[in-house]
Amino acid sequence: MIKNYKLFFTPSCPHCHEIKNFMVTVNLNGDFVDATTLSGEELTKRYNIMSVPTIIFFNEKNEEVLRAATIDEVKNIAKNRTLV
Repeated sequence: MIKNYKLFFTPSCPHCHEIKNFMVTVNLNGDFVDATTLSGEELTKRYNIMSVPTIIFFNEKNEEVLRAATIDEVKNIAKNRTLV
């Protein structure tokens, strides 16, 4: 079961805004990680993020269970995993 998420974005990313707006409507705790900041860069390396937007979903043990990179993928996960 999905318990939380990290959404990696950059301020200039044209697709990140749409996913960020959607995720605030989802009943799920999560973090927005600005990949252009020093702490964001560290997390992108830690989680091997190659592009933005990327959202990682974690289970109750804080283990990665899913990744998504498009709004359609995120909405599909939300629908099928009943996150909304």
